[in-house]
Amino acid sequence: MIIKAVMTEKMAKQYVPDLVSLQMLGELNYRRLGKLMRGQEEMDSWHFSIHSAGNQESRLSLTLGKESRFTSEIALEFGPEIETKLLFDARLSMIIRLYHDVGIAEITDGHRQYKGVYPYPNDAMLHRDEKFRLNQQLADLLELCLKHGHRLHHVVSFQFA
Repeated sequence: MIIKAVMTEKMAKQYVPDLVSLQMLGELNYRRLGKLMRGQEEMDSWHFSIHSAGNQESRLSLTLGKESRFTSEIALEFGPEIETKLLFDARLSMIIRLYHDVGIAEITDGHRQYKGVYPYPNDAMLHRDEKFRLNQQLADLLELCLKHGHRLHHVVSFQFA
């Protein structure tokens, strides 16, 4: 009886990914990226200036990488426009893989995809739902750009701070 109670309690604590929410997030991110590229799909890079609260200016850059019939990879870079003296790196870089046949975008690290579930705790200090959190961060960045961003048509040489 005690073993059954312990097993039931352990099973209740086990994280189970919400695949429907993860897929919906991927579909919405694919659409968001499409909106950002709309009208300039033939280009291989897109640059945006984002003005947010506190008069902070940021830049978001999307650069097309590998392409095949059904997939494309896009490198995303986001960071402050003006160099800031912080104790941590304020820049963000990620690789996004677009699956054109199913209309889904997800974050990869360039050579592998993230697992849906990680044991917790783990040596890499990843969250149990790391894949969902990273894709949610992508959604937040894309929404920020859609709401407050302005496309830069003629980008001068720019280097993140």
